[in-house]
Formats: sequence, C-alpha cells, structure tokens
Amino acid sequence: MYEHILVPLDGSRNSKQALEEAISLAKKFDSKLSLLTVINNTNFYYGAGAAGMPPSMYDDQKKMADKILNDAKKYVDEQGVSYETSADIGNPKNIIAHIYPDQHGIDLIVIGKSGVDALNRLLIGSTTAYVVRCQGQFKNVGFRQKEM
Repeated sequence: MYEHILVPLDGSRNSKQALEEAISLAKKFDSKLSLLTVINNTNFYYGAGAAGMPPSMYDDQKKMADKILNDAKKYVDEQGVSYETSADIGNPKNIIAHIYPDQHGIDLIVIGKSGVDALNRLLIGSTTAYVVRCQGQFKNVGFRQKEM
C-alpha cells in the first residue's frame, strides 16, 4: 500500500513518536523510509547586501541536523527497516509538503503534531498544519502527552 514513507525529523519528542509510527507502518507494508531534516533558513534577516545565514550559524545547525539523523539511523537500523536520509536547507513547510515528496515518489508523510519551532508556529502556523492542508492524503500523526 505504501512503498515510500517520508518522516520529517526535528529532534522533538513528537517527531520521534512519528518515527516510531512510521517504522511500524514500514514493517507492515514493507516500505522504505525517508528520514528528512530541514535546516530552516527562513528565520534569518536578509538585509541589503546580506549573504544569507552566517557560516557559524549554518555550521551549528548542520551539526544539529546530523545528530538528529544519526540518532534516527541508529534506531531504524535496530528495527531492520530500509531507509535513506537527507538534510536539506530551506523552508521546511515547502520542502516537506512539496519538494521532497515530488522528487522522491513519496506515498505517505508521517509527521508529528508539532515540533521545536514555537515562535514560527505562533506567528505563521505549524509546519504540520501546512503539510496537512497541502497534502491531505498523507497521514498526520498526532500524539497527546501521556498523563502521569
């Protein structure tokens, strides 16, 4: 039913729960996972003559993206599921909802209900909400905090 499942990861608890759900689906349908993290370059001011994201800031975000993917790879390896990884740079909403699925033949997106970017979510809406609006046929995975 699903041959290729996209799992956007940002290091949040919700994205880790989405990964668990995606692994379960991949085992059920013998699917391949695409583990994707996006270095968000839309939060930086581009003034006159600005060259974009400062190199030191990019380096820090690249290290964080690599850690997120490496942690996910270890977990997926333990589960015996086929996967590929990608760290892209750009607008997470656009990459997750349009660019990556179109370029990689994605059948299903399994995404956590919210991630780590609270300021953007408050100002312009969550990446998850955008992906669901644009790609309604994909699965939105939402989780509630477990009550203690």
